[in-house]
Amino acid sequence: MSRAPRKSRTLIRIPVEFQGISEDAAIRGKGHTLDLNINGCRIESHTTVPRGSYVRLRLAIPKAPKPVIIGMARVRWVQSGSFGVEFIQRSAEDVPYIGQVTSESGQQRQLFTQAIEHRPGKAPCTVLVVEDDADVLHLCARTLEDVGCKVLKASGSSEALQACVAYMGPIHLLLIDLILRPPVFQLLSGKEQFPRVHGRELIDHILRIRKKCHVVFMSGHDDSALKSLGIEVGGTLCLQKPFSREDLLMAINQAMAAPPMAWRDSRHDRPVRRAANSR
Repeated sequence: MSRAPRKSRTLIRIPVEFQGISEDAAIRGKGHTLDLNINGCRIESHTTVPRGSYVRLRLAIPKAPKPVIIGMARVRWVQSGSFGVEFIQRSAEDVPYIGQVTSESGQQRQLFTQAIEHRPGKAPCTVLVVEDDADVLHLCARTLEDVGCKVLKASGSSEALQACVAYMGPIHLLLIDLILRPPVFQLLSGKEQFPRVHGRELIDHILRIRKKCHVVFMSGHDDSALKSLGIEVGGTLCLQKPFSREDLLMAINQAMAAPPMAWRDSRHDRPVRRAANSR
């Protein structure tokens, strides 16, 4: 199994330690920054941090001679698994090192934008996202919309096939979860027009309709677990969950830079390629 390079991920996702006090309770944890800039960042962490609290950050930025310290940051918003902070106190001498990370992130977004724009006619890139986890579906859709894509959303294979038939324009990219759990009531009804299948089989059905598309899979399972479920990924890029916005853009950039998958090729089994955030 070949693996995609990890260099870009290291430059963007910065290890961070944080501590503070909220309502007389101590806050202490670790995580990784996402969307870091000189004014703030989003932090991915398993530690619960209350909105409105103040924390001190210690960032391990590559090439910086010592950890970058944010003396005070305010927690502006909180979501499951992440929170956003605004920098209030930071040293002027650390700004260039933070700017270095911002520049790298901007370059990768530019590379992705170029990849989706360099197509005949330069029409907006249309992406079909198929994911049964509502939070992951929202993350993917919001990230793609932020870089100018038109997004079609489906919570399962049946809805995805309906979208492929109903949508009259081209679909350039398929972003599909490999394990798609059918709703119980739909399993019992047996009245669906389109089949409920896992993500790998779904590609075969879609390519019969659309003929060719770029493809990125998503999965929270490793190769052995997928094989035990009878799922062979083939040579398609697979993005390992959990992933960040940057991971998603890098994976799609890799997929869009390669030739699209055609229906006649979809049944060939090739070793899986793991995306940049593979573990």
